[in-house]
Amino acid sequence: MSAEELGGVYDDLELPAGARRPYTAIQMVMTLDGAIKGPTDAYWPIGGEADQRTFRRFRIHFDAVLHGARTLGMGLDRYLWSKELREMRRQRGLTEPPLFVIVTNSAEIDPADRVFRRRRYPLRPIVVTHEAAHVSPALAEVAEIVRLGDTAVDLPALAAYLTAERGVRRMVCEGGAILNAHMLRAGLVDEFFITVTPSIIGEPRPRTAVEGERALPPEDVLSLDLVSVTHCQGEVFLRYRVPNATPYT
Repeated sequence: MSAEELGGVYDDLELPAGARRPYTAIQMVMTLDGAIKGPTDAYWPIGGEADQRTFRRFRIHFDAVLHGARTLGMGLDRYLWSKELREMRRQRGLTEPPLFVIVTNSAEIDPADRVFRRRRYPLRPIVVTHEAAHVSPALAEVAEIVRLGDTAVDLPALAAYLTAERGVRRMVCEGGAILNAHMLRAGLVDEFFITVTPSIIGEPRPRTAVEGERALPPEDVLSLDLVSVTHCQGEVFLRYRVPNATPYT
C-alpha cells in the first residue's frame, strides 16, 4: 500500500460548525524534547511521513487556514490546493478552497513570499492587521487587507468577521507558537491536535507549540481533555478538547 493510500490519521474527522465564530482547532507537531522547529531550516520538516501526510490532508475539514506572519517562508502553503485536496473536499461537499489568513501586527510581510505567488490558487491570501499598521502598496497588490483593532489585531473580532462576512464555519490554526498563545488566551480554540514525532534535537531552549509573553499563573494553567490517541508509523497523534472556550454557536 502506498503512502497516499494509507491516508491521514484524521481523514474521517467530524467537527461541529460555528455560528458566532469558527469552530477552531490548532494543529502542530513536536519532537520528543518539545521542539516545533530546529535552530535552522535544515531541520525542517521535523515530522515524519505520517505527520506530513496527515498535516496536509487535515485541511480538507476547514473553511480557513490561519497563520501567524512568522510562519511564512516555511512553505506550509504548498498543498493548500493540490489535486488530492480538491478531490477530498469535493467528496465532503466543499467545493470552495479554504481561505488562507495571515495575522500580523507589524504588517512587515514580504510581498514576494511564495504564499503570494501561487498563481493557480483561486483566492488571494487575506492579511489581517490593525488600523495603525502601515501596509506597503506592494503587499496590498498581492493580498486582501483586512484591518481589525486599533493598535493590535483584535482576534475575537477576526473570528466573528470570518464567520459573519466570509462564511467560515471551521478554521484550523497552524501556528506559530505566539499566535497559538493569543488564540488560546482569547478563548478561541476548541481543539488542540499535536503529533509527537520520535526524534530529539537537543536544543537548549527550543521553540514550543505555545509561547505567550509570560507564563500563565499556576491557578490559570490550561488543562485540556484528551479525546484520542493514535499511533501511526512511529508517531503519536494526540487530540485534545479545550474546555471553557467562548461559545461558537
